[in-house]
Amino acid sequence: MNLAYPTFLTMVAFAALSCSRGSEKSPELIEANRLHLEAMKISQQLEQKLDSLMPLAKNDLEKSQIDSLQKLIEVWEDNVIEVPGFAHAHEHEAHSHEHKAAPPMTDESMLDYQRQSREAIFELQETIAKLDSLQK
Repeated sequence: MNLAYPTFLTMVAFAALSCSRGSEKSPELIEANRLHLEAMKISQQLEQKLDSLMPLAKNDLEKSQIDSLQKLIEVWEDNVIEVPGFAHAHEHEAHSHEHKAAPPMTDESMLDYQRQSREAIFELQETIAKLDSLQK
């Protein structure tokens, strides 16, 4: 009996199983991606808000504050790490940039990173809301 054919079939089956398992996304990565997309949407809204506030600035101090906040958002965006295994398409009218590929980390670490990233953009959102309310 020729064992080459059954051995080959077994190897193909194992390869198919390992590939299919690798494409499944853990609940942590799915949540990390949701947080990432939410944070990216907020950053786009904040960029638009700051662009609309700049012409309304009453003095150099307000212009400087808006400019500083725009730079902080750019720094935040430059440090965004995409969640591996998810396709991303982000549109930025003001400037173009690339997101960093994720360094090797566990799914739990990626989720924690995305939580912290979202928290950082929330803090910028609160600061911009305060600036906006002062201008009214």
